[in-house]
Amino acid sequence: MQKILLFLLLFVSITLEAQPPNNLYGIVRKNYFSIVTDPRDSLSSYERFDSATIRLGTTNPSEGIVYNFGSNSYNMPVNLTGAALNPYTNSFIFIGNNTINTLNLATGNLTNSVPLNNPIAPSYFDNFRFNNADSTIYGLARRNLYDPVTMSYIGQVFLAKANTQTGLITQISPTSVGLGFALAGSAIDPYQMVYYYSTGARLVGLDIYDGSIFSSVPIQVTNGINFDNFTYSCADTALYGLIRQNYFSYEKNPIDPLDSIQVLDSTSIKLGRIDPKTGIVTTISPGSLMQGGYTLNGGSAIDPNAMTYYFNRGNAIAGVSLITGELVSNKVLSFEDGQYFDLMRNFENCISASAFRGRKGSTGIARNLKEATIEIFPNPNQGMFSIQSSFSIKHVSILSIAGEQIFQQGFGSNQIDIDMSSFNEGVYIINLSEENGQTISRKLVKY
Repeated sequence: MQKILLFLLLFVSITLEAQPPNNLYGIVRKNYFSIVTDPRDSLSSYERFDSATIRLGTTNPSEGIVYNFGSNSYNMPVNLTGAALNPYTNSFIFIGNNTINTLNLATGNLTNSVPLNNPIAPSYFDNFRFNNADSTIYGLARRNLYDPVTMSYIGQVFLAKANTQTGLITQISPTSVGLGFALAGSAIDPYQMVYYYSTGARLVGLDIYDGSIFSSVPIQVTNGINFDNFTYSCADTALYGLIRQNYFSYEKNPIDPLDSIQVLDSTSIKLGRIDPKTGIVTTISPGSLMQGGYTLNGGSAIDPNAMTYYFNRGNAIAGVSLITGELVSNKVLSFEDGQYFDLMRNFENCISASAFRGRKGSTGIARNLKEATIEIFPNPNQGMFSIQSSFSIKHVSILSIAGEQIFQQGFGSNQIDIDMSSFNEGVYIINLSEENGQTISRKLVKY
């Protein structure tokens, strides 16, 4: 069988304080059809797709009920090659019709929609994710160039970032880093500042600072064929994904009895972990989790608190333990008003991450707040916590997970003690500002 690399353009909120920390957020899609008479046979009819609406939604994967946010829905397509959840601006970002769109996590309302624009040359923006280390959205600027000599298209891929307010695509890679990508997922290591994607055969890491190839290794799967839906876990700094093995049999071709055709009999799915330095995939699941398929590119998320990897099966969300590789949940989805749950992301994973590796040639000495050493302890805490920084912190503000400011105070010290005993239990965002106005955010948990 010939393997084909697809250049495919497929097509949070709530009152977050009231939601469990492991909730998943995504696009709820609903398709509308009409029944029309078959022009070739007036006695028969068929179902014709008319339109689709999308809206922001959330689900607790242990329950499987998908709730919608607000009353507004939007008639627009969705590209299933990337999504971003920005916890600091309380927004969910997706792409449709070559526009980058922002949904408010508190209301579900569409707050911004602007055309994407790559000033170097027209391109798509695929496989994008939010990087908590610098609050930036990174993805792949992809374009196909026509060669009139060979009369074929040649793919180009660049690491890029996108501005959600203006739609500007900024290419970071000075030259193309590849021909295309597979719909196997993408991931960002915020500590090492590396963006990962798959070509199908290789796992490629790109240096976020300059867009160069940081690593490129062959994907080596011993207990399967494909390694899909990979994503990064900040809980243990590892890349997890699904190992898929297809089983086929051969049957006689009914059209040509001298020929045979390959028939898919079954599929096994296991959780695996890939070493980005070697490409070796280690199988974690002791046996196949289930048969069947799963949605690609936007269908996986990790809950670092429960150490669980979630993937979307289309009609259900399955949870797998990162420790044992065994299935811990498998809930069929039911909808408040919708049919599909796409591009799921979660709030917890990597929310407090900061870069450990600096730009090439850096002395390793922090020159600003985002390169500073910052410790918040204890975290989680029961009321009292301390902040230590290599920079003097001028101002501290604390926001609820829904974006409401509940604390602010000026300091001017690199060691601060704060009492949050009067706060309710839950997850908060703490913003630390330096003298020159630079701000960095961290996650804070009170229990």
